[in-house]
This record gives sequence, C-alpha cells and structure tokens, in this order.
Amino acid sequence: MCAVTTIFKYETCKMDMNIKNVDELMSDEGFLNWYYKKDPAQVALWNEQINNDPAQKKMADDAVAILDTIIIKEPPVSKAQVDGAEKRLFQSLGLDKPAPVIPLKSRNIVWRWAAAAVIILGLGFGAYTYFSLDKPVISTGFAEIRQESLPDGSQVTLNANSEVVFDKKMEKAAEREVWIKGEAFFKVQKTERKSRFIVHAGHFDVIVTGTEFNVVNRREKANVLLTEGSVIIRTADGKETSMKPGDFVEFANDQLQKKQGNDTLILGWKDRNFNFEKTPMKEVVTSIEEVYGVKVRLEDEALVTDSITGIMPADNLDVFLQSLEAAKNYEIVKNDKEILIRSKRR
Repeated sequence: MCAVTTIFKYETCKMDMNIKNVDELMSDEGFLNWYYKKDPAQVALWNEQINNDPAQKKMADDAVAILDTIIIKEPPVSKAQVDGAEKRLFQSLGLDKPAPVIPLKSRNIVWRWAAAAVIILGLGFGAYTYFSLDKPVISTGFAEIRQESLPDGSQVTLNANSEVVFDKKMEKAAEREVWIKGEAFFKVQKTERKSRFIVHAGHFDVIVTGTEFNVVNRREKANVLLTEGSVIIRTADGKETSMKPGDFVEFANDQLQKKQGNDTLILGWKDRNFNFEKTPMKEVVTSIEEVYGVKVRLEDEALVTDSITGIMPADNLDVFLQSLEAAKNYEIVKNDKEILIRSKRR
C-alpha cells in the first residue's frame, strides 16, 4: 500500500532491528507491543523514534490505520478457525507449509493474518478486500493537494499527507468502495444502477449514492461534513446516523456526535488555507505536523491552551509561520529537527 524506504532503527536490551516497510513493521513484536501498549518501555522508545522523524511517523501511521481497521471490523475468530483457514490457504497455493524465505517470527504472523482474512472475507466483510487485492492508490505528500477522477466518474480532492484506495472496476461493482487515510473531499457521481458509494474511514463507513462531503480519518480525529445530498454514517458495531447538508459528525469517545458544521472553517484546506476560529494551539500544532510532516513543540506550557483566530496560507510553511508570528505574540525558531513556538522574549 505504501512505498516507504525509511528504515526504523531502535535498540532495546534484546533487540536491534531495521524495519524497511509497513509489512515488516506490522510483523514486529516491539511495534505490536507499542500499538497494544503492552510494554511501557517499548511504548516510550517507539514514541521517541516516531515523533523525531516525520517519514517514520508516516510509516507507523500507515500500519496503525491497517491495524485499527482489522481490530474494528474483525469478528471473533477462534484458534481452530485460524488453523483450519491457514491449512486451506496453504493447500490453495500448493504449499504444505509457509515459504521458508520469510523469517520465522514474521512468517507466523503474516500467514496467520492471511488465514484470518480468508475467514473474514468469507463472512462478507467487504473492507478486507482492501488487504487481499492489489488496488490503485491516489496519494499526496506533505503540503500537497491533489484532485482526481475515480473510475465511476466521482471526483476526489485529497488534502496533504492523505491517500485513497479504490477498486479499478468500481463503476461496475454492486457497491463502489474506497478506503481513506487522511482527509479528502468527495463529489460522488450518481450511477444508472444507483449503486451505493461507501467510504471506509477506520472508525466508521460513509454510505451514499450521489452527494458531496468531506471526510477525515487521521490518528487523532475522524469526522464527516456533509455539504450536499444525504449520507448515512455506520460504525463498526452497526449503529447508524443519518446526515443532512450542513451536518458535522465527529467520532469521539467511541461514539458519533452530530453538530452543525462550519463549511468555511472545515473546507479552508481546499483553498490552501488554514481557517482558525478560537482554535487551541494544541490543534494548530497537530495541523502543522499533519500537513507539513514536521515536528512542532510549544516551549511554554501556557501556549497549549492559547487560541488563535484568522485565515492563514497553508501552501508554504515559511509564509504560514511568518503569519503566525504576526498574528500572535510568538517567536518561532525553525531548525532541521523541529519548529519551536514560544512567547516572544522581551
């Protein structure tokens, strides 16, 4: 899914590994301990490693997005089911056992995930075709916005550091499915067959036929803004929430919360702007890191709860930082490792 060449490097008392791609990362015991928060020492090490390198953070985010979907969508599967599916999978591939070229630790995890996927696909969970088939990907880098047409004629505009996966034959499918990580605005084309268009966004699915909406699926936030038509939001446990134009639905505290949306603020990124309205600096920092792939630190504790209002350019990091300094009494120091924001020294 993600062609990342950055190498993870970390050391513990028992481990010294180089991890070159998302598949290896999801097979690593240390990373899984970090993801499941089973080992405080591993959590601290991985947090430091990821936070100090935006490229490595992107690889980790890709792995987390996949793991989140597996955990959310996956029905309970017994060991006996996995063993049986694993055996059938090997037989269908003409193998008596996993190929020996895969390292032992990674091999067991990868093959068992594949076996579990056989069971889940058999139960009709369409989201798992994402992992089992080679699908086209539209993606953007940091500070990049991209607009593309999907095979069914629908339009998608991606915000920075985002990607959409889709079926190349989706216009002929009974249901048109896409998977998003990051943020995107969809303008869905109606079809003669009136086939549903489903956006899988981690914590929930967005189900439509023809409409326009913005959807966010990032690690720290997940939401939908509807600008035209109607949609249904369905969570992993089957709960549904219907939306009308102007509605904003956010996934928080493991549930959907509906409120009135502000199109100007939420969709400002399409015009390459940051639109802030009493936005806490903590959220501003998150936006900078997501869009530009840089590490940002607030030196003063008081700045965490400080807020900002205004429209600032988002297509150039240096110009944005200058605008931020001009708007607030801040001093911003930029170096190769991070951007430091602090109160202006007198």
